[in-house]
Amino acid sequence: MKIPYGDHFPGHITSMCKLDVVVNTIREKLTRQQLKLFKDDIFGHFLQCRSYPFSGVIVHNILLRQVSHGDGNDKDELWFQVGDHLIRLSIGEWCLVTGLCYGEKVFLTKHKTKHRLLNKYFGGRNRDINLGQFEEIFMNLRFKTMNDTDALKIAMFYFADRVLHGRKDHCQINFNLLNEVDDINHFRSIPWGRLSWETIYKSIDNVLNGKAKKFKKASAENPLHRIEKYNFYGFTSAVHVSEEVFFYNLVLL
Repeated sequence: MKIPYGDHFPGHITSMCKLDVVVNTIREKLTRQQLKLFKDDIFGHFLQCRSYPFSGVIVHNILLRQVSHGDGNDKDELWFQVGDHLIRLSIGEWCLVTGLCYGEKVFLTKHKTKHRLLNKYFGGRNRDINLGQFEEIFMNLRFKTMNDTDALKIAMFYFADRVLHGRKDHCQINFNLLNEVDDINHFRSIPWGRLSWETIYKSIDNVLNGKAKKFKKASAENPLHRIEKYNFYGFTSAVHVSEEVFFYNLVLL
């Protein structure tokens, strides 16, 4: 066990993934034609997601049960001990659950039309837009008068950066990614399953580091400290779905 049973503690998770918000915003702002383009593209299947509550209790209790397995060096899988069962979450299951493309690691490249979208629609505010501000700007864009392809690009960037990367509101948007989406065919070819997996793998593997000791110390100093609060980054909604699949399979067993 990464954290022995005796050191388990109650936790409250705040998910940084804004799947519901982004899906609803895209549905609300894009024109009918632009929405059709988005539905037919690589992230279109996520528009079928309705309100999907994130259960921090379930996720926290799964994270507590992470175990070392094999040589411990495989970055393509994570293992959890639930009762008598070892459960694996690998990049294969991840891509099945998310419907995103599996592929080799890629590096984002700077597109030749550097900052075209930024300059045209966001006032050229390079290095001066965080995720929360971008959401507000997105809501105020006049999509009805916008070129449909540009509208699709901006919506795809919004989804990728806000949902798949799942960061705090005060974090800057990924300006390189905003350039990437301007070459839309290249953007489509990026293995988003792998990129989102690498983010969530790092998040799961590190999120509870030091939390057990912190809780034990805090609760010893203050008897009213009964729960440890922490943030969970990346595409956490997909982690929740994966865990529901785990429990369903356990029932079948």
